Amino acid sequence: MHQSHNIAWDSLSTNLTFIFENKALTPRRTDLFARQLESQAASLNHFTRTIAATIREFADTERAKYPTKYPAPSTGPLFPNKLLLRYCDPHFSSINDKNQSIENWIERAGQEPPPGYTTSHGDLADVVKVLIAENEMDQLLMLAQHPRVPLTDLHSLSWGHSFGWDHVVQWALEPYIFFNVLLSKPELIQKGRYKSMDSYRRVIALATGSGDYDAQSFPHREFFWGSLERRVSTDGLDPFGDVEKLHEYLKTCFSLLYRYDMLARECGRDVNWEGIVARNINVLWGVKVDYIEDKAGDWIARFV
Repeated sequence: MHQSHNIAWDSLSTNLTFIFENKALTPRRTDLFARQLESQAASLNHFTRTIAATIREFADTERAKYPTKYPAPSTGPLFPNKLLLRYCDPHFSSINDKNQSIENWIERAGQEPPPGYTTSHGDLADVVKVLIAENEMDQLLMLAQHPRVPLTDLHSLSWGHSFGWDHVVQWALEPYIFFNVLLSKPELIQKGRYKSMDSYRRVIALATGSGDYDAQSFPHREFFWGSLERRVSTDGLDPFGDVEKLHEYLKTCFSLLYRYDMLARECGRDVNWEGIVARNINVLWGVKVDYIEDKAGDWIARFV
């Protein structure tokens, strides 16, 4: 399991048990289910604290590698030409000559103060997702500090469904949690029993899925399909067939999480990782959470 010396994976996995065609549900469902132990809430909240602390620690360490302050250029390329070549194949790719130009980002934010982005700028959010995946953090930190590029506006975009650069989190976090838990349950990996799990199919569909501005899926499609293009069928998929490759993929997912945290905080956003992780576990396996109001008036998920 990835970062097992820092993240209390056992606190999560020991609270989950595999049930084939669970008779308590209609229709019956095969998946991992909470064991309903008395210690469940305490154990799972401990898990969320350790993964949150680890993400934050890596983000802090990574941020220290870069300058504190950045200039605010008005011209020049935002990303290297190699990215244009790498991402020219996916349909409707947002990685193009126009979006490579910092002038374009400034112009589209508008001339009237304050500058702003809206849902019509989803292609720019897609560029942010790709730059996070490609570790172009110097450029992203520059954008986060640029007075004429309101990068935070691109964080959460929605017109019935969402497509902001906040999507980097869920697309990376669900497979990161799912496959680390599965690595602790080798009996489910043998003979591919895990493939009968609803959560397995959900993770693949989410991580590789398509929608408006879906660059957050690119790193995951590359692992599962070996291509940036989306495929529908899961036939022939064997994520555990090459364990070394799987471990590299988990490292990729984790790097997406701490790079996201680093950029979000640079934009002045406070990331509630404990709540985000709790919600993802609830979505994956239905483990009960409650929502508690914090001092700032925000509602955060916790296990109860």
